Amino acid sequence: MRVIVLGSGTCVPDPVRGSPGYLVEADECLLLVDAGPGVLRQAVKAGYSYKEIDAVLLTHHHPDHASDFVPLIHSLMATPGFKRGKPLFVFGSGHTTGLLKKNLELFIAKKPGFEIVYRTEQRTLLCGVEVSSVETNHADGSRAYRITEGERSVVITGDADLDDALVRFASGADLIVADSSTTSEGKMKGHMSSREAGRLAAKGGAGRLLLSHIYPFFDEKRAVSEVRESFGGEVLIAYDLMSLEL
Repeated sequence: MRVIVLGSGTCVPDPVRGSPGYLVEADECLLLVDAGPGVLRQAVKAGYSYKEIDAVLLTHHHPDHASDFVPLIHSLMATPGFKRGKPLFVFGSGHTTGLLKKNLELFIAKKPGFEIVYRTEQRTLLCGVEVSSVETNHADGSRAYRITEGERSVVITGDADLDDALVRFASGADLIVADSSTTSEGKMKGHMSSREAGRLAAKGGAGRLLLSHIYPFFDEKRAVSEVRESFGGEVLIAYDLMSLEL
């Protein structure tokens, strides 16, 4: 399994960090987790084709996480000489998928020419991998995702505050990609601080912790120090186009 960071930033424009998005390559499955603005271009820069994406997993509907969804559909419809033959699976809460459908109706009037399958269940199998989710404390319908291939698993929290449900959900993951928007000094409601991300990894017994969803003013040294108060495993700071093997 491989995780590629397409965007490690937030809604705030940053010259080095784009809005959130991750590719997870597992078995013969290519999953896009979140689709912030610019994610499609980042995928191409990372050497992946948007044509091969099997599923889109959206943590929630905020534009820094979902704005490239409509451009993805448009690209799959309008690329010269290309006709998509397989369905595109789209995972999210009922709230999120409902908004996606409305956006498509607003911006793209005609049928896409391939099947878009919206899935709202919290656990399913898709092309050899298990995809599960849990509701998070952030926005209406926000979710964290866990992708499991055999004995390996990655949890991507999306935007999330720390709570017991998230700890249970992330337990035993090889890698947690955590919302770590700020250090504890700048703690924001609906997001984890780096100290809380460390607690999530420690309580869940994670193998590695990747701090992501990073604002331009983020103090990396202090963040790692806060994580180290509780978590003794490997801690990494996400950057755009970073690739991790599990």
